[in-house]
Amino acid sequence: MKKRTVIIAEDDNNSSEILQEFLKKAADFEIVGVAENGEELIELNFNLKPDVALVDIGLPVLDGMKAIKECIKTNPSLQYIFTTAYEEFAVEAFDISAADYIVKPIKKIRLYEALEKIKSPVPSEEPVAADKKSKKLIVKTGTALQVINSDTIVFIEKINRKTFIHTREMTYESNETLGNYAKMLNDNFFSSHRSYLINLNFVSQIISDGETYFIYFHDFSKYAHVSKLKYLELVEKLKR
Repeated sequence: MKKRTVIIAEDDNNSSEILQEFLKKAADFEIVGVAENGEELIELNFNLKPDVALVDIGLPVLDGMKAIKECIKTNPSLQYIFTTAYEEFAVEAFDISAADYIVKPIKKIRLYEALEKIKSPVPSEEPVAADKKSKKLIVKTGTALQVINSDTIVFIEKINRKTFIHTREMTYESNETLGNYAKMLNDNFFSSHRSYLINLNFVSQIISDGETYFIYFHDFSKYAHVSKLKYLELVEKLKR
């Protein structure tokens, strides 16, 4: 099985070495880059397109929170875990859809618990593909191959380690990742949240409840979410 690629962004040498040592023993993950400040993180993310970033919030040059906001503009499927000596940034971290928030000193078991939250099977031999010209999505569900017209997909949702494709008629369950589906589908689909990929053609309204935003669709009972970070981008796309 293909390993998930990881970038570490940490300016403290001891913390960086500890994270690297812990990750070497995590069989499903592979370190592909190490950054010491926010600008280096952005550059490595752009060049390497990693699956995961472990990011210290207190990075020099550009702090980790701001750097991650830039990273997901070019790598929207990036999943990230913040590491910090302070607890007060947790709310903001989860507002921008962080997978987890670890307060230092970093313990091995705590890091592994955080990695479990983002770990899901990376396809190796599964025949999952998309033909954008024919607008067909071929999805392996159990022992069957389902051929789905992408125009019928209302949204795709990640719940724990499973992905659910919601169409007008039914819902399909898959082990594929949202990030890979985002690469397969055309520009009608938008990653509104780390757990949702929506079809812009079906959006009927966006409703806010405090700091939570819900996306509703034409003649469809289920709803999706949009993160605060993606809200304005979604509004702009809906204007086109």
